[in-house]
Amino acid sequence: MTDAPFSCSCGTLKGVLHDAAPQHVCHLVCYCRDCRAFARHMGCADQLEPGGGSALVQVLPARIDITQGADSIACLRLSPKGLHRWYASCCNTPLANTVSTPRVPMAGMWRGLFDQTDVFGPVRTLGFTKHALKERGAPRRDKGLFAMLSGLIGRAVPAWISGDARRTPFFDEAGAPVTAPVVLDLKQRNTLYKN
Repeated sequence: MTDAPFSCSCGTLKGVLHDAAPQHVCHLVCYCRDCRAFARHMGCADQLEPGGGSALVQVLPARIDITQGADSIACLRLSPKGLHRWYASCCNTPLANTVSTPRVPMAGMWRGLFDQTDVFGPVRTLGFTKHALKERGAPRRDKGLFAMLSGLIGRAVPAWISGDARRTPFFDEAGAPVTAPVVLDLKQRNTLYKN
């Protein structure tokens, strides 16, 4: 079993991602405008990849173990129907992206949480590259999306069968977010989406 410790930038929130080897995760970079807007809102746009990509590690939420500072978990939605974007309120460090229900056992963890990233293997997936910023080093086409999807299904099905799909640090046993999401208003969103 390969574990990967993580923490927010100020060290208030800490945890461990269990089973972090390449066969259990998807190491990816997302170039969608929403992920880039979230990074801007959190004040960490300087950590984006060339082209404005967000480096993420897609994992089963059940493998995320918050060991310290769970009361710092906060949630943001860029729009009323947007993804739940979790972060550490102590220092605005992004934590993970999830859909609005724990029934879909998937979390895209912010790679910047981890000091050691070689455990995940190389980046295998590039997504939404048509939205990448036109700058040096930006990718020209998507890569590995089928492998990402098949890996997600391959992780999710055993989790549903075992009951692990219901274990997550972001939702309670009733399926409600552990903290109420804050939804940005239109003016805030428009500011974040300017390239």
